[in-house]
Amino acid sequence: MRLKILSYNIHKGFDWNNKNYCLQEMKDLINASEAEIVFLQEVVGKNDKHKEKGMIDSQFEFFADELWPHFSYAQNALYDHGHHGNLILSKYPIEFFENYDLSTNPWEKRGMLVCKIKIPKSEDHPKDIGFYAVCLHLNLFHAGRKIQYGKIQEYISKKSKEDNLPFIVAGDFNDWNQKSFQVFEEIMGMHEVHKFSNGSFARTFPSKVPILCLDRIYVKNMEIIKSNVVFYDQHLSDHLPIFCEVNI
Repeated sequence: MRLKILSYNIHKGFDWNNKNYCLQEMKDLINASEAEIVFLQEVVGKNDKHKEKGMIDSQFEFFADELWPHFSYAQNALYDHGHHGNLILSKYPIEFFENYDLSTNPWEKRGMLVCKIKIPKSEDHPKDIGFYAVCLHLNLFHAGRKIQYGKIQEYISKKSKEDNLPFIVAGDFNDWNQKSFQVFEEIMGMHEVHKFSNGSFARTFPSKVPILCLDRIYVKNMEIIKSNVVFYDQHLSDHLPIFCEVNI
Protein backbone atom coordinates (compact mmCIF):
# COMPACT_ATOMS: atom_id res chain seq x y z
CA MET A 1 0.00 0.00 0.00
CA ARG A 2 1.28 3.46 -0.92
CA LEU A 3 1.58 6.05 1.86
CA LYS A 4 2.23 9.80 1.49
CA ILE A 5 4.21 11.50 4.27
CA LEU A 6 5.10 15.12 5.09
CA SER A 7 7.44 16.51 7.78
CA TYR A 8 7.55 20.24 8.58
CA ASN A 9 8.93 22.51 11.30
CA ILE A 10 6.30 25.28 11.31
CA HIS A 11 8.26 27.79 13.46
CA LYS A 12 5.25 28.35 15.74
CA GLY A 13 3.26 29.65 12.78
CA PHE A 14 5.60 32.51 11.81
CA ASP A 15 7.49 33.12 8.58
CA TRP A 16 11.25 32.83 8.16
CA ASN A 17 12.04 36.21 9.78
CA ASN A 18 9.34 36.16 12.49
CA LYS A 19 7.33 39.02 10.98
CA ASN A 20 4.18 37.43 9.57
CA TYR A 21 1.81 34.89 11.10
CA CYS A 22 1.17 32.32 8.34
CA LEU A 23 -0.84 29.57 10.02
CA GLN A 24 -3.65 29.45 7.45
CA GLU A 25 -1.16 29.34 4.57
CA MET A 26 0.69 26.51 6.32
CA LYS A 27 -2.54 24.59 6.75
CA ASP A 28 -3.37 25.09 3.07
CA LEU A 29 0.10 23.84 2.05
CA ILE A 30 -0.18 20.75 4.26
CA ASN A 31 -3.66 19.89 2.97
CA ALA A 32 -2.61 20.47 -0.66
CA SER A 33 0.23 17.94 -0.26
CA GLU A 34 -2.37 15.14 0.05
CA ALA A 35 -0.20 13.53 2.72
CA GLU A 36 -1.85 10.88 4.87
CA ILE A 37 0.63 11.14 7.77
CA VAL A 38 2.04 14.55 8.76
CA PHE A 39 4.81 15.22 11.29
CA LEU A 40 4.93 18.82 12.61
CA GLN A 41 7.41 20.42 14.99
CA GLU A 42 7.27 23.70 16.96
CA VAL A 43 3.48 23.55 17.15
CA VAL A 44 1.93 25.86 19.75
CA GLY A 45 -0.47 24.14 22.12
CA LYS A 46 -1.18 27.24 24.19
CA ASN A 47 0.07 30.82 24.12
CA ASP A 48 -1.63 33.56 26.12
CA LYS A 49 0.33 36.27 24.28
CA HIS A 50 -0.93 35.00 20.92
CA LYS A 51 -4.47 34.91 22.27
CA GLU A 52 -4.24 38.53 23.47
CA LYS A 53 -3.29 39.57 19.92
CA GLY A 54 -6.20 37.62 18.40
CA MET A 55 -4.00 34.90 16.93
CA ILE A 56 -4.79 31.18 17.05
CA ASP A 57 -3.00 29.73 20.06
CA SER A 58 -4.25 26.12 19.97
CA GLN A 59 -2.54 25.32 16.70
CA PHE A 60 -2.89 21.53 16.85
CA GLU A 61 -6.69 21.83 16.94
CA PHE A 62 -6.59 24.32 14.07
CA PHE A 63 -4.55 21.96 11.88
CA ALA A 64 -6.64 18.90 12.75
CA ASP A 65 -9.98 20.61 12.12
CA GLU A 66 -12.06 19.34 9.15
CA LEU A 67 -9.51 17.14 7.35
CA TRP A 68 -7.66 15.12 10.01
CA PRO A 69 -9.82 12.71 12.04
CA HIS A 70 -6.87 11.44 14.10
CA PHE A 71 -4.10 13.47 15.72
CA SER A 72 -1.79 13.53 18.71
CA TYR A 73 -0.05 16.56 20.23
CA ALA A 74 2.72 16.37 22.84
CA GLN A 75 4.10 19.44 24.59
CA ASN A 76 7.84 19.72 25.14
CA ALA A 77 8.74 23.35 25.84
CA LEU A 78 6.71 24.74 28.76
CA TYR A 79 6.81 28.43 29.71
CA ASP A 80 4.77 30.88 31.81
CA HIS A 81 2.38 31.87 29.02
CA GLY A 82 2.04 28.49 27.28
CA HIS A 83 3.78 25.57 25.60
CA HIS A 84 4.72 24.09 22.22
CA GLY A 85 5.77 20.68 20.95
CA ASN A 86 5.27 18.03 18.28
CA LEU A 87 2.14 17.00 16.39
CA ILE A 88 1.21 13.98 14.28
CA LEU A 89 -1.80 14.21 11.95
CA SER A 90 -3.15 10.94 10.58
CA LYS A 91 -5.88 9.84 8.17
CA TYR A 92 -5.84 6.49 9.97
CA PRO A 93 -6.69 5.52 13.57
CA ILE A 94 -4.05 6.05 16.27
CA GLU A 95 -4.17 3.02 18.58
CA PHE A 96 -1.54 4.16 21.07
CA PHE A 97 0.62 7.21 21.74
CA GLU A 98 3.22 8.40 24.22
CA ASN A 99 5.69 11.26 24.60
CA TYR A 100 9.14 9.90 25.36
CA ASP A 101 11.46 12.39 27.08
CA LEU A 102 14.65 13.12 25.10
CA SER A 103 15.86 16.10 27.18
CA THR A 104 19.59 16.12 27.90
CA ASN A 105 19.93 19.53 29.58
CA PRO A 106 17.73 22.05 31.46
CA TRP A 107 17.60 24.52 28.56
CA GLU A 108 16.34 22.29 25.74
CA LYS A 109 13.18 20.39 26.61
CA ARG A 110 12.92 17.77 23.88
CA GLY A 111 10.52 14.89 23.35
CA MET A 112 9.74 12.08 20.94
CA LEU A 113 6.05 11.67 20.13
CA VAL A 114 5.31 8.03 19.25
CA CYS A 115 2.04 6.88 17.68
CA LYS A 116 1.06 3.34 16.76
CA ILE A 117 -1.17 3.67 13.70
CA LYS A 118 -3.48 1.11 12.11
CA ILE A 119 -4.65 1.16 8.50
CA PRO A 120 -7.90 -0.88 8.54
CA LYS A 121 -8.27 -3.71 6.03
CA SER A 122 -9.97 -2.88 2.75
CA GLU A 123 -10.43 -4.18 -0.80
CA ASP A 124 -6.79 -3.27 -1.51
CA HIS A 125 -5.36 -5.21 1.44
CA PRO A 126 -7.14 -8.06 3.26
CA LYS A 127 -5.51 -7.44 6.65
CA ASP A 128 -4.99 -4.47 8.95
CA ILE A 129 -1.61 -2.75 8.44
CA GLY A 130 0.17 -1.36 11.49
CA PHE A 131 3.23 0.86 11.86
CA TYR A 132 4.89 3.30 14.26
CA ALA A 133 5.10 7.02 13.53
CA VAL A 134 7.72 8.97 15.51
CA CYS A 135 7.90 12.78 15.48
CA LEU A 136 10.90 14.51 17.07
CA HIS A 137 12.86 17.73 17.38
CA LEU A 138 16.44 17.19 18.52
CA ASN A 139 19.09 19.28 20.29
CA LEU A 140 21.01 22.14 18.73
CA PHE A 141 24.43 20.72 19.68
CA HIS A 142 25.95 17.45 18.50
CA ALA A 143 26.95 16.24 21.99
CA GLY A 144 23.31 16.29 23.07
CA ARG A 145 22.10 14.72 19.83
CA LYS A 146 24.51 11.79 20.27
CA ILE A 147 22.83 10.99 23.59
CA GLN A 148 19.42 11.33 21.96
CA TYR A 149 20.40 9.02 19.08
CA GLY A 150 21.22 6.36 21.67
CA LYS A 151 17.87 6.80 23.43
CA ILE A 152 15.97 6.60 20.13
CA GLN A 153 17.90 3.49 19.08
CA GLU A 154 17.13 1.79 22.39
CA TYR A 155 13.42 2.66 22.17
CA ILE A 156 12.99 1.48 18.57
CA SER A 157 14.95 -1.73 19.19
CA LYS A 158 12.66 -2.54 22.10
CA LYS A 159 9.49 -1.88 20.10
CA SER A 160 10.82 -3.86 17.12
CA LYS A 161 11.35 -6.91 19.33
CA GLU A 162 7.78 -6.62 20.65
CA ASP A 163 5.87 -6.62 17.33
CA ASN A 164 8.33 -6.03 14.42
CA LEU A 165 6.21 -3.30 12.78
CA PRO A 166 7.54 -0.78 10.24
CA PHE A 167 8.77 2.60 11.52
CA ILE A 168 8.68 6.19 10.27
CA VAL A 169 10.91 8.60 12.21
CA ALA A 170 10.57 12.19 11.04
CA GLY A 171 11.26 15.72 12.20
CA ASP A 172 13.81 18.44 12.77
CA PHE A 173 17.03 16.58 13.59
CA ASN A 174 19.12 19.79 13.71
CA ASP A 175 21.67 17.53 12.01
CA TRP A 176 23.82 20.25 10.46
CA ASN A 177 26.95 18.05 10.58
CA GLN A 178 25.11 15.10 8.96
CA LYS A 179 26.05 12.51 11.59
CA SER A 180 22.65 10.93 12.25
CA PHE A 181 23.21 8.30 9.54
CA GLN A 182 25.89 6.64 11.72
CA VAL A 183 23.16 5.43 14.06
CA PHE A 184 19.99 5.37 11.97
CA GLU A 185 21.48 3.81 8.84
CA GLU A 186 24.61 1.93 9.88
CA ILE A 187 23.36 0.56 13.21
CA MET A 188 19.56 0.55 12.95
CA GLY A 189 19.29 -0.33 9.27
CA MET A 190 16.92 2.51 8.39
CA HIS A 191 16.89 4.59 5.20
CA GLU A 192 16.56 8.36 4.91
CA VAL A 193 14.02 8.97 2.16
CA HIS A 194 15.56 12.02 0.46
CA LYS A 195 19.09 10.62 0.57
CA PHE A 196 17.88 7.29 -0.78
CA SER A 197 15.91 8.92 -3.62
CA ASN A 198 18.24 11.80 -4.54
CA GLY A 199 21.69 10.86 -3.25
CA SER A 200 21.90 13.52 -0.52
CA PHE A 201 20.08 14.86 2.51
CA ALA A 202 17.50 17.58 1.85
CA ARG A 203 18.54 21.23 2.20
CA THR A 204 15.72 22.73 4.25
CA PHE A 205 17.14 25.62 6.31
CA PRO A 206 16.90 28.57 6.20
CA SER A 207 13.90 28.48 3.89
CA LYS A 208 14.79 31.69 2.06
CA VAL A 209 18.21 30.33 1.01
CA PRO A 210 18.28 26.64 2.08
CA ILE A 211 21.84 25.58 2.87
CA LEU A 212 21.68 23.27 5.90
CA CYS A 213 20.25 19.75 5.92
CA LEU A 214 18.37 19.78 9.22
CA ASP A 215 15.22 17.78 8.54
CA ARG A 216 14.92 14.02 8.02
CA ILE A 217 12.44 11.23 7.33
CA TYR A 218 13.86 7.80 8.17
CA VAL A 219 11.92 4.62 7.44
CA LYS A 220 12.33 0.97 8.36
CA ASN A 221 10.70 -1.99 6.61
CA MET A 222 9.19 0.26 3.92
CA GLU A 223 9.92 0.67 0.21
CA ILE A 224 10.83 4.27 -0.71
CA ILE A 225 9.21 5.44 -3.94
CA LYS A 226 10.24 9.12 -4.08
CA SER A 227 11.04 12.16 -1.96
CA ASN A 228 11.38 15.89 -2.48
CA VAL A 229 11.64 19.21 -0.69
CA VAL A 230 8.45 21.27 -0.93
CA PHE A 231 9.29 24.71 -2.32
CA TYR A 232 6.82 27.60 -2.39
CA ASP A 233 6.76 31.30 -3.26
CA GLN A 234 6.21 32.54 0.29
CA HIS A 235 8.68 31.55 3.00
CA LEU A 236 6.03 30.50 5.49
CA SER A 237 8.46 29.08 8.07
CA ASP A 238 12.21 29.16 8.58
CA HIS A 239 12.25 25.51 7.42
CA LEU A 240 11.05 23.89 4.20
CA PRO A 241 8.91 20.72 4.38
CA ILE A 242 10.04 17.28 3.19
CA PHE A 243 7.57 15.06 1.32
CA CYS A 244 7.86 11.39 0.39
CA GLU A 245 5.89 8.39 -0.83
CA VAL A 246 6.55 4.86 0.40
CA ASN A 247 5.08 1.39 0.05
CA ILE A 248 4.18 -0.18 3.36
